[in-house]
Amino acid sequence: MAHRFGVGALAGLMFPLSAAPAAHAASFAAPEPWLDDFGVAAGWRVERHPRLLGDVDGDGRDDIVGFGEQGVLVALSNGDRFGEPEPWVDNYSYSNGWRVDKHPRFLVDMNADDRADIVGFGAGGVFVSLSTGSAFLPPKLWIDQFTITRGWRIDRHPRFLADVDADDRPDIVGFGNGGVHVARSTGAAFEPSALWLDDLGYEQGWRVDRNPRQVADVDADGRADVIGFGDDGVFVARAADDRFTAAALWLTDFGNDQGWRPDQHLRLLGDVDGDDRPDIVGFGASSTLLSFARSGRFTGATRALDEFAPAQGWQLDRHPRLLGDIDGDGRIDIVGFGQSAVIVAPSKQNDFHAPTPVLAEFTYDQGWRVGVHVRTLADVDGDGRRDIVGFGDAGVLVALAAD
Repeated sequence: MAHRFGVGALAGLMFPLSAAPAAHAASFAAPEPWLDDFGVAAGWRVERHPRLLGDVDGDGRDDIVGFGEQGVLVALSNGDRFGEPEPWVDNYSYSNGWRVDKHPRFLVDMNADDRADIVGFGAGGVFVSLSTGSAFLPPKLWIDQFTITRGWRIDRHPRFLADVDADDRPDIVGFGNGGVHVARSTGAAFEPSALWLDDLGYEQGWRVDRNPRQVADVDADGRADVIGFGDDGVFVARAADDRFTAAALWLTDFGNDQGWRPDQHLRLLGDVDGDDRPDIVGFGASSTLLSFARSGRFTGATRALDEFAPAQGWQLDRHPRLLGDIDGDGRIDIVGFGQSAVIVAPSKQNDFHAPTPVLAEFTYDQGWRVGVHVRTLADVDGDGRRDIVGFGDAGVLVALAAD
């Protein structure tokens, strides 16, 4: 298979795009093997071993953090390759009782030192391991809430880390049974959980398999807000002092009543127009729709592209679609891992450029599978642009963002 470090050639391939690709300076260089570890052949499994990207040593380049069988392994990026994996902390792993379907794990800078730290929602509480730049400190219990022993379930209760009070420290935002709970960070622990909104929770009818919820700053005030894709449309609850405002209907689209289903239609948030507010990019049944965040509302959804949708053959269980700035203009672009090509649609502020096939690697025809091979976007060379990082059969394959 090509993802065993072979690079598929674009020559001779046919790409059934709905529009002829337009030339644009947003692409990827030829994929190169950066590390012969963290792949299927080395025993890594999606259902057991999360692999995340984040800058753990503060050099401006994203590194690999793998939650393995015995502990957490880190491979630092030098801009050209990943170094050999080294054990950074003996916890958060399968042998320590951590399970993908029970215990969410995140990489986020918890103490504002520009190094990504581990936050794990374990059986006994939320644990944090701060990065020293060369290791993770032993897990420290920051709060004994939001866990499976307290009734929190991945299939019912989404949990996020985001700054809701504008102090530059990520807080816990959890969608529980009775509503949205928040535990604010002090920088060394989380304060006791408080109910910030008695809505958007399980008892109010919100379901993981029906109503996606996300957290992002929709009004550019430095505080993360709640965005919920409900039955009627898109609801927003803004962060205020010690609470979220009542959830308001910002847009009667992208909801269950309008035919959107999580098992068929992706709805993502990203700043497409460069105004520091997250816009909605929805991959609907027949096209890609775009809605911009404005003061107190989302604009009406408009048809942006006749691509990346089921009507053009895109399937959730085969073809990941991601958002990331790959050309360094501060605006979010679309990167789609299609049947036979990686297809890019760069932002042109109020719309997207026509989709362009740029790589044959990382695709279904090259043997890449959603349940087997992780594909993500990260800045591994520190140039401010998102690169493709793929965990294939034999190891890690990287395609750097290029003009």
